[in-house]
Amino acid sequence: MFALSERRRTSQAVRLAPGVRVRGPIAYVPQRDHFFALDPAHEAVVRRLSGRTCRFEGHEDEVRTLAGLGICDTEPRTPRCAFFGRSVVGRMDAFPQVTEPLVVNCFATAHCPLRCTYCHADDLMTGYREQEDARWLERVLQVAGATPAMVGVVTGGEPLARIDRTARLVERLAATGKAVVLDTSGVGDFGRIVPLLLRHRVHVRISLDSADAAVNDALRPANRRFVPLGTSAAGYAQEAIRQAVRAGVPCSVQTVVTARTTSVVGLLALRDLLIELGVTTWVLHIVVPVGKAAGPRQASLLAPPNVQDVLDEVVRRTAAEALAIDIRLTGTHLAPNSTLLISARGELAVEDVARGGKKILALPRIGLRGAVLRHFRTHVDLEGHASRYLNGSLAAYDRAIGAGVTAPRS
Repeated sequence: MFALSERRRTSQAVRLAPGVRVRGPIAYVPQRDHFFALDPAHEAVVRRLSGRTCRFEGHEDEVRTLAGLGICDTEPRTPRCAFFGRSVVGRMDAFPQVTEPLVVNCFATAHCPLRCTYCHADDLMTGYREQEDARWLERVLQVAGATPAMVGVVTGGEPLARIDRTARLVERLAATGKAVVLDTSGVGDFGRIVPLLLRHRVHVRISLDSADAAVNDALRPANRRFVPLGTSAAGYAQEAIRQAVRAGVPCSVQTVVTARTTSVVGLLALRDLLIELGVTTWVLHIVVPVGKAAGPRQASLLAPPNVQDVLDEVVRRTAAEALAIDIRLTGTHLAPNSTLLISARGELAVEDVARGGKKILALPRIGLRGAVLRHFRTHVDLEGHASRYLNGSLAAYDRAIGAGVTAPRS
């Protein structure tokens, strides 16, 4: 990746960090909710660590890089480093080929207390809420358990709106060996679910689009049937962040970048707020024209042509200041048909970009795993799926620019 002027010959104890999942050249770090693509030299080191502690001589550069990213632990300890939008470890000419999903997004419920103006999943909620029942949940659990993903994301709707259903889905995903992520607005009784998150090492991903509460709440307005007057999406999100950080729950913030928020100044203000709150991972998605955002009334939400330049500048400035926050830029806008979803009814769904909605795929009662894989390989953009979770860039991570971040709790 880059050469050091002098290679130090040392021997240190090395093991995979707690909860890290590895599939071939791809590693997932749950503390950071992030995937890394490993070149052959780094993959070889990780492969040796499978299920055991090793001592290495002659691979100091690779071990230090992997440890800095949280993929492995060393004794003596190697400080963690921020990765600033880069997911490729070493040198690669193309993203790794995937034939099984990296991530499956599972609806715990179709109920949501917000009315987000760009909601990409509105078509998997409208018409579902009124019919939601225990049978549907059982089907969600079956399909989620049969899907061979590295990570299961519990989403919706708003998972906090139906905590009992959310708890069962978290437990099912964890029982089938997946790393688990909770996707939430924070609206609801977040504190009630904290013990469950700690028990299953769940990473919580909280949505916040702007440091300006008025801007955030205009993009993510509350449904006052469920959210009391005097409260807001921004307030709930920030309080959930505080509770997660205090409790030691791994926590990141995700931001949907729209025309309203495509501003270097505004995004840097949000970055600074997140650092102040104790957040060390920030995920940025460029809005895509699906769901509500596909409608002509919402065309003004779509990000302007310079959005990528704006995001690159935010990453550049953050790296230049060596700030202790990871930044992940998803490639959603480049490959919109890159996700795999399970609806609140237990249906398999993918993006139908041409119609701006979802395509529902039939699943049998038996042979679920095989059917899920066939649909994934047929209907999902596989290269886009890998790119989406690997920052959409083959630029190599450079340990020299990584700022220190808080060490994860083991």
